[in-house]
Amino acid sequence: MTRLPAAALDWCGWAVLRAALVLIICDVVPWAEQVNDLAIYAGWATGPLAEGRFPDDPMWQYPPLAGPVFRLGEGLPGDRLGFVLLFLAFDAAIMTMLAVQAHRSGRGGGRRLWALLPLVTGPLLLARFDVVPTALAVAAVLLATTRPALAGALAAVGAWLKVWPALVLAGVRRADLPSAIVGALLASAAVGALVALTAQDPFGFLTGQASRGLQLESVAAWPFLAGRMLGADVAVVYQYGAHEVVAPGVPAVASASLVASALLLGLVAVQRLRGVLEAHPAADVALVAVLVSVVTSRVFSGQYFVWLLGLGAVCLAVPGTRLRRTVHLLVAAGVATQLVYPWLYTALLQGAWYAVAVQTVRVALVLLATALALGTVLRPQVPAPEASGASGS
Repeated sequence: MTRLPAAALDWCGWAVLRAALVLIICDVVPWAEQVNDLAIYAGWATGPLAEGRFPDDPMWQYPPLAGPVFRLGEGLPGDRLGFVLLFLAFDAAIMTMLAVQAHRSGRGGGRRLWALLPLVTGPLLLARFDVVPTALAVAAVLLATTRPALAGALAAVGAWLKVWPALVLAGVRRADLPSAIVGALLASAAVGALVALTAQDPFGFLTGQASRGLQLESVAAWPFLAGRMLGADVAVVYQYGAHEVVAPGVPAVASASLVASALLLGLVAVQRLRGVLEAHPAADVALVAVLVSVVTSRVFSGQYFVWLLGLGAVCLAVPGTRLRRTVHLLVAAGVATQLVYPWLYTALLQGAWYAVAVQTVRVALVLLATALALGTVLRPQVPAPEASGASGS
């Protein structure tokens, strides 16, 4: 009996798992609880966004280009299904790019990881907005070596959707950085002019989250969760669109997280400009930059693993990656994350020891992955072969 090729098997797995996600999101298959924000997106799209203004809502935390995406999702037929189909299209684009890259490099690990990603993230893959900027970030990384100006433009457009894709520019080689930056600036100017002319207060998101503390799931919140189990005066309250820890010392820890983020990202930037990172594939450096920003962020929601494992899949698809173990650790952390949210989230809010224990495992895995990735990428290496261009290039 003839066996199906690996690529066909991966595409079959992709299709089956996405069908399962659609059934879960549409409430045909029961899940722990409703984990999607699609009703919120629809409310924004039919309300303030339809009037040309951005929501006056603590849950609105998106740059202005997210508005047209939500409007498009709401305009597609099928109520919530319209958003799901839109996000599924970006999901399929990522799978296609990874499949083409696998054909070029002979490395199918990235394609397989993306095909099986619902086993790690659960419904969040298609029930949240994050697959959209991830698709642009993946395309930018795959083009970073062959077409840096276009990579810069794609990263910039992604940043107008959710900020973090700008960090993948760290993967661009020093000699190509001017081209990438020009591409990013031109794309940003075009998008910025468009939103400034068509929307009211499009840049309010820049200060809208300034007062946030530490979200319950963030790495920096873990000591407060552990302290609460030992009797410390720590409360969990819902504010700024998230459950946050409230206790003495939280503002100081939140500020320290921002400082740590600036220092570590600054270190990556300095090493890039010094030429230390030239031997590493673009995907490795991009993953490190985004991983550092996530670990030091005041928020660490489950859907962030769509970002991390999207870039991780690119690492597994290109020659010369040195972050295989990092990606494997992130997969394990993603599984722990799905246990925390949604299955154990109520217990975590209540401070149950078993929920805090799973969160501890999650935090430990992510910290280990970050330390391993930083140690690997910041260490000078002999030049390795770089990935070939992206799908369609």
